[in-house]
Amino acid sequence: MRALFFRTAVAVLCLVAVRANAIAEIPAAQALLALDPARIDGIAKHLTSRELTLPFAPPFDARAFWIAWGKSPDGQKTTATTARQVGPRPPSLKEEHWNAFRETGQRKVFERPYGQRIEWLVFNALAEGINDDGAKLAAIETGFAAILAEPSWCMSAHAMRGHRTWESARQDVDLGATQRAWSLALLDYLLGKRLAPETRARLRSEARERVFTPYLERIRARDQRDWWWMRTSNNWNAVCHTGVLGAALLLLEDPAERAEIAAAWEALAPVYLGGFADDGLCDEGIRYWNYGFGNYLLGAEMLRSATGGFLDPLAQPKIRRIAETGSRMEIGAGIWPAFGDTPLTAKPSQWMLDFAATRFGIGKNSGETAGQWNWAKSLPVWLFVNNAWAQTQEHQHRSDTPAPPISPLGSPVTALPLRDYFSDGGALICRSVPDASVFSVALKGGHNAQSHNHNDLGSFTLVCNGAAILSDLGSDTYVKDTFGPKRYTSGVMNSFGHPVPRVAGQLQRTGKTAVAKILRADFSDVRDTWEIDLTSAYDVPALERLTRTFVFTRADGGRLEIVDRVRFKPGQPQAFGSALVLRPDQKRENATASGFRVGQVEISWSADADTTATILLSEDPVHGIVSGQAPRGTRLGLDFASPVTEATLHLFIAPAR
Repeated sequence: MRALFFRTAVAVLCLVAVRANAIAEIPAAQALLALDPARIDGIAKHLTSRELTLPFAPPFDARAFWIAWGKSPDGQKTTATTARQVGPRPPSLKEEHWNAFRETGQRKVFERPYGQRIEWLVFNALAEGINDDGAKLAAIETGFAAILAEPSWCMSAHAMRGHRTWESARQDVDLGATQRAWSLALLDYLLGKRLAPETRARLRSEARERVFTPYLERIRARDQRDWWWMRTSNNWNAVCHTGVLGAALLLLEDPAERAEIAAAWEALAPVYLGGFADDGLCDEGIRYWNYGFGNYLLGAEMLRSATGGFLDPLAQPKIRRIAETGSRMEIGAGIWPAFGDTPLTAKPSQWMLDFAATRFGIGKNSGETAGQWNWAKSLPVWLFVNNAWAQTQEHQHRSDTPAPPISPLGSPVTALPLRDYFSDGGALICRSVPDASVFSVALKGGHNAQSHNHNDLGSFTLVCNGAAILSDLGSDTYVKDTFGPKRYTSGVMNSFGHPVPRVAGQLQRTGKTAVAKILRADFSDVRDTWEIDLTSAYDVPALERLTRTFVFTRADGGRLEIVDRVRFKPGQPQAFGSALVLRPDQKRENATASGFRVGQVEISWSADADTTATILLSEDPVHGIVSGQAPRGTRLGLDFASPVTEATLHLFIAPAR
């Protein structure tokens, strides 16, 4: 007996030692936090119910909700669109579509039909939810079969290194795979027994093989391996972890497995919050505030609802500051800055602003629950948004869901404040009064290693009389090179296509050491002054100092001054100048020797230097990442006529009189 005990003890100790050594050998960049077994057990006790309480609109069996929704404008539009646009079979998706990205660098060849497939399936499913007549069930089964048969749910642009074929990426989990698993799980939740038993069983089998098993393997080994997103601080973290969580809560029946994935979300998804400055600024821009933070909110609310309030990941001060960013970043007239990979038309999702009002008392809830979000963009978001409407219907679906502290109507809507300053993130919004749409500006600092970074330190977006007059060019086309070594060959993403200085012929460099250091921040009701040091942004040995000072004056309709001061080493004069950037639909007018007009603003300048005060104006096209496409804009260069050792360039921008 003693010998048996001794051999067993030795074996256990050896196993522990081997596991400890294995964990010790995991590269630091790949290591994940160990989950606390006691925490998993504690969560599991709140996830024992076969059907969890989740914050989504009810299944199709809740006829009161779906009959009412079918009569709504959104429901009628869905019925009409299904009849008019949805074909008899889901869009084709083949290996040749998958290969297009590797062969040509083009993403849309695969991503367009990839997205259309889930849209096709959801349209048919919603039609079934409205009509409840079984007419779409055969099409729904066909749609499920097509997606479940795809060799991989991963998007071709995101396949792991070495996975050249569609089948080889079967267990690659990315933004697409997690959202596919979650969306299919939600459709299963909506349809219930309307789906064939074998379809439901296959969905659970495929989701386990493709998503849950490889995810849990990494969690248990504490090794993220090639899934770089598991502990990153950009939007991938929130989107992927939330997609896995959402699918798991709906498809997994074992409370222990549910709890393990919930604990993984609780441990790893908050790493995403590290991508926000302490003041709440999202360095990815408003587009990815919508996408990343929106998914984080959904994940947090699923955990709160599913655990009966035992978990409430949103109950921390920084979350509130991040939630405020959506409204605080508005320049005026419903215009937000297009910093980084953000389209010019981007703005916060209304459902997120409404959630911020309801949960945190920020602003006022619009009251427009249904219809404010196109389900085709995100079925989870659509069902979450319409859950509030569901509670007003005769069928009070799952009304026992514990409610967080709320202020249903939020605070009264007020005019935008004089300014919103993000001293940690490096951004400033200055506004005219009493109407911010008259003349307001967003100013950007930060550094040049942000997620979805553009080399744009010192950039700005100006709004005048309700329109963006001077701005960034927004996001470039998404192709293979957009996120590869050639990214900054694009004039849209390097500093050539931004209204910032060019020093000794050099553009801004990339990297976290290229930082806009804040030197001065003086604010008053009359005038705001913000000075930043841009010296580190330029790899020019002769450069001693470069500062940019923004002076925003509110009197007499408003005025923005931009003062660039540069100094080079004695005896080493260099070329120096700055720029403004125009969109393709803009042009300069009424040009003189020291100014011109663009739209509704007048621009003039003065200059001073040790060699010359003459400024030469030039126009150059700004080309994007895809060669052969039309220019994305025009760079108006303002350069000293000859090299300078010390110089000042002073721009004046004001509403046209």
